[in-house]
Amino acid sequence: MALDPEKAFLDYSTADCSVQFWTANAPAVQFTSLEAAVRFAKDHGGRWEEIEITVHLPREDIAFATGKVHQLIDALPGELGKK
Repeated sequence: MALDPEKAFLDYSTADCSVQFWTANAPAVQFTSLEAAVRFAKDHGGRWEEIEITVHLPREDIAFATGKVHQLIDALPGELGKK
C-alpha cells in the first residue's frame, strides 16, 4: 500500500504515537501526534537506523516500519528537500 505522508500527517495530527528504535534496550517514546514522533525520529538518527513508529488508535494500531518512517522524515512539513 502506498504511503501518502501529507495525508498521514493530517489524519494522525492528534493521535497518540510511539517511536521504537530496533536496538537493544531502547525504550519506546510516546508523542501526541505523528509529526512530533517523526521529528523525534529524525532528530535522533531515525533516518539511518532501523525504526518503527506506531499510531495508537481506539480500534487498531498502525505501524510504520523503517522504509515508511524514512519517507515520513523526508516529507516533514516545512522541511521538503532537506535531509
